[in-house]
Amino acid sequence: MKLRLVLLLALVASPLAAEAFPPITEKERALASVAGEPNAPAVVLFKKAEFLMWGYDYQGAISSRLLVQERRKILTEQGKDLAEVAVAHNDFIRLAGFKGRTILPDGREIPLDSDARFERKRSKRHGRRVTTVTFPSVAVGAILDYQYELRMESIYFLEPWYFSEELPVVYSEMVFKIPREIQTQGWNRDPFKVGLKNESKKSSRGTELRVWGENLPSVPDDPFGLPFADLATQMMIVPAAYQDRDVYEKLMDSWPSVCEMLEEYYSKARRKDGGVAKKAKEVANAGGARQKAEALYRFVRDEIETVDQPGIFLAEGSSVEKTLSQKSGDPAEKALLLQSMLNAAKIDARLVWAADRANGQIDPQVPNPLWFDTVLVALDLDGQRIYLDPSDRALAFGRLQYGYEGTPALIHDARKPEGIVLPEPAHDQNARRAVLDLDLDAEGRLSGKGEVTYTGHHAWQKIDWKEDDAATLEAWKKWLGEEYPGFQIDGVRFDERPDEQTAKVFWTMKQREEDVLGDETTLAPSRPLGPTRQPFVQDASKRRSPVLFLFPEREEVELRLRWPEGWSVESQPKLASTKNRVGALTVGLDLNDAERSLVYRRRLDVTQRQLPSMQMYEEARALFGAAEKSDAQALVLARP
Repeated sequence: MKLRLVLLLALVASPLAAEAFPPITEKERALASVAGEPNAPAVVLFKKAEFLMWGYDYQGAISSRLLVQERRKILTEQGKDLAEVAVAHNDFIRLAGFKGRTILPDGREIPLDSDARFERKRSKRHGRRVTTVTFPSVAVGAILDYQYELRMESIYFLEPWYFSEELPVVYSEMVFKIPREIQTQGWNRDPFKVGLKNESKKSSRGTELRVWGENLPSVPDDPFGLPFADLATQMMIVPAAYQDRDVYEKLMDSWPSVCEMLEEYYSKARRKDGGVAKKAKEVANAGGARQKAEALYRFVRDEIETVDQPGIFLAEGSSVEKTLSQKSGDPAEKALLLQSMLNAAKIDARLVWAADRANGQIDPQVPNPLWFDTVLVALDLDGQRIYLDPSDRALAFGRLQYGYEGTPALIHDARKPEGIVLPEPAHDQNARRAVLDLDLDAEGRLSGKGEVTYTGHHAWQKIDWKEDDAATLEAWKKWLGEEYPGFQIDGVRFDERPDEQTAKVFWTMKQREEDVLGDETTLAPSRPLGPTRQPFVQDASKRRSPVLFLFPEREEVELRLRWPEGWSVESQPKLASTKNRVGALTVGLDLNDAERSLVYRRRLDVTQRQLPSMQMYEEARALFGAAEKSDAQALVLARP
């Protein structure tokens, strides 16, 4: 086994000795608010960590260890809700030595009891856990201290270290202790220009790098804001190579090195075929390349259960044979199986490492495999590059979850990996279109039918969105009842077609007797998709982050309405037409007095996913403000 794999799988050693909590200073006791953020519910007084990489300490230690120590203070009643700490760990990164205490304003110290912490297991298969600790007797003015240790099974600590938090931070520090045999490359992100400081010193053991920042602002949580990882001050150290007198071994100096490392695992998993090629021929037994690819995709997508485990690494003992025989696998395992089956069908397929935008914008200039959280499959058909995600039964052939569209990705290749940007369909491919057909009778009672068609990501959100058909039907009935409180909703049915990326719901409706006025009826014509509410209530001067929508989209409503003789339109929505760089709103109404009918049409387009400037933020406010104003106008029919 190569040296880098030995380093990756290094054994755990004895724990780092826990340090005593530093004394509380008079300044910390007196602090009652934070400059620049007077409404902050709490503050992090300090956040310190030390990463001791395996090989730095020669006193018998053969593992890497991370010691974290934090002190926060509760400033308001709302801040009391922040008296909980959650630490993620697993079978390879182990939690040890958690200590904590509450110091009340009168100086009393209350240590954590054994029942103050509990462990929630997230994955038996991969040993993923979250340990949550709730501090006792928390009051305004209380100071919370805690520290814990994580023991690493390798030299790699590839997650960025966040100096920032959702709260303002007075002081934040990270110390890296790197053995002399390890060459590293560093990376940092400082979006609010905090100005990280650093100092380093060398010794016979290696390099000690200390990085710190002071008075870091809280990471904003604005409506449709960027992910935490985009806005937090952070840094990471990536081991690039190992060198001593006799050995020089590349580690993560480049993407080819990273891909070569992972390919050893992938190749081993592919070698245990166990009938995979035979099954591929059974599934893809007719048609051309596209028909065969679609059949194989549907088989892996639908017949192999997806195990929730993000990442591009394979579990111990993984193989395409095991994934096929057990009919289950995580996204990486399912992608590897699909690739193997496509290749067996003479369709060239390649693995693609991808990162969900919700977890933050990655920087592909740094060869860190932990940037990526899933594996896709790429193939070329009819002169077109197609990307497949077999982990989700709601995804059509060639469609991706919105979190991956338009994001940097890497086509895995041990010799020549290729950096790409995943495609992003036009906004009108993600649509909701409602059509209502209503009649008003002579007594003033409305009745008729309606339907909503969802396409693209809107369909993806509605396909298999409940545990079974009965629960899905009840959810649709509940939604329609909320949208039309004055109506009796009947005949609800739905139609989900994942291979067409569409979902539809149909219903009939009749106004309830107690809601019939007899001489007047009022409608909000934008229902059931409206009325729009302004999501951006802040002025641009108060907003701290750019806008990131889930995906660009189109929303359409068409209302067809007829009424009897003696009735007429008393009030109607005004025509509207608004367009800017964010999107467009159009509202039209075709009124036919002779036939006593009208057709109301409303369309709202959001054509951009991310708005990088405050000018575009104001344009978004203008667009949604126009939609809100238009949707607030009622359609009224009356008779003398």
